[in-house]
Amino acid sequence: MLSVDKTSIMSDGRDKATFTVKYGTEEKSVDVTSDAVIMNGTAAIEGSTFTSTTPETYTFTATYEDPESGETVTSNEVTVTASSLTLSVDAETIVSNGLGKATFTVTYEGEDVTATSTITNVTLGEEYAQGANEFVSPSYVGEFEFTAKYRNLTSNTVKVTVEAAPAAELRLVVDKPRLQSGESATFTVLDKGTDVTASAKIKNVTSGDYLDGATFTMGSDKTVQFVAEYNDKTSQTLSVGSGNFHKSVMVLKFTSIGCSYCPQMATALEKANESYDNGTRMVEVSVHHPNMGSDPMIPANIDEFNSYFFRQSTGLPQTYYDMDLLSYSLGAESTSAILGKVKPLARTVAGVGIAADAEADGSNLKVNVNVTASVANEYYLAVMLLENGIVHSQSGGGDNYVHNHTLRETLSESIFGDSLGAMTVGQTVSKEYSITANAEYEIDNCSIVCYVCTKSGDVWSVSNVVSFPVGSWADVTFE
Repeated sequence: MLSVDKTSIMSDGRDKATFTVKYGTEEKSVDVTSDAVIMNGTAAIEGSTFTSTTPETYTFTATYEDPESGETVTSNEVTVTASSLTLSVDAETIVSNGLGKATFTVTYEGEDVTATSTITNVTLGEEYAQGANEFVSPSYVGEFEFTAKYRNLTSNTVKVTVEAAPAAELRLVVDKPRLQSGESATFTVLDKGTDVTASAKIKNVTSGDYLDGATFTMGSDKTVQFVAEYNDKTSQTLSVGSGNFHKSVMVLKFTSIGCSYCPQMATALEKANESYDNGTRMVEVSVHHPNMGSDPMIPANIDEFNSYFFRQSTGLPQTYYDMDLLSYSLGAESTSAILGKVKPLARTVAGVGIAADAEADGSNLKVNVNVTASVANEYYLAVMLLENGIVHSQSGGGDNYVHNHTLRETLSESIFGDSLGAMTVGQTVSKEYSITANAEYEIDNCSIVCYVCTKSGDVWSVSNVVSFPVGSWADVTFE
């Protein structure tokens, strides 16, 4: 089999396409590039790379002599287009989670024609609007190839690599985030996981004063914010207070690669989240379901979901908000319809605040969760592992559809959580979970979702939920 790393190059004599020749079966093949002959039409090329100064589309094959049988075999054909239309990018590597941006420029015979060109993300099969020339990093890592079209010309291919956003090194944590007047909390400062509290400074951002030590006693303020400073680093902002915890809504969506309306619902959910309170109110969990045929992303515990949620007669997608059986979307809905269900739930009082972190050592994951009650109740903690950036065919979405928020594993014993017991106001309960992730999962694309449930008879509901990337953390926040 003959393959090439680029299907289009610049006709400048420098940009090159590199070929690879493999011999054997699809399941078991060996690289024989160095022993094969690669042909450009009827002429052999030198080595395994090709450059050109002439704009044209070239066709290549490879021949290889089997050393055992002596038979000479000919490969498939591949084409490479050399173009005078040039696509360039200002950043070949950017970081994920919307923190990086690559900007493209299209030139023809030395003239900038970006405004009248069309750029395509070849990897995802997405064609940009004419003149659009920016690629903002997605919430997952990967390599993305782009080409441009101008008039009847196709440019060379350029590649942009999205790498995992580096985790913050300095972290401020607190033993008691919920404080009434006169109550005290103690802070710890961690630098790459090492306790450096004794050498760090902790600043009360609300007052502008530094703490004398690492303990704070609450006054009359409702919420007080802090940061830590150490070796020219500043931590994230951390809050303590007596007010209501920030309330987020869990969005539990059942989907399938065979569901043609599911991409429409996924887009509507994404737009709803982006438009509401800076994307801080919705945490989506996408559960693949066998209702519309086989699907490689169906979780092992799908039967537990079925026994409580799934309505067999209504098809897919099905979406439940805060696990409320009376708050749901059947089929694809508009952004405004979704927000009409999310906003009332987001305005309710969160019974708990959740702080958590997750570390990865290879495929071994460890998750630590601290749940603090603001309303006395019996609570249950659930933890899930999700993955973004899974490229797979999707009915209604094409062959290179990107599946995000995909449930991979449930770390708790049940989707409704492990009992934390009857908690009193201000009480914090801690739990630790660990798992060895499947080798197929891209850990850099994985996130953790922690949510806390309550139960009334046989009816469950979600009190609060947080989500954060593996290798990072979530802090308790306040309204």
